[in-house]
Amino acid sequence: MEDQVWTAARVATLIGRKFHVSCNLSGATRLMRWLGFTPPIPARRLAERDGQTVVVWR
Repeated sequence: MEDQVWTAARVATLIGRKFHVSCNLSGATRLMRWLGFTPPIPARRLAERDGQTVVVWR
């Protein structure tokens, strides 16, 4: 599914299941950053957004 992302909680759970060690959220976050992963940035826009109205408002 396209809405699925690798969160720190999911990475910590995967590490625990795969390697039988405990990993907290901060450790999983540090590991993800060290490996070059960045936090997902949500793309939030209204489906019915009127671009012209936004330009006029600004």
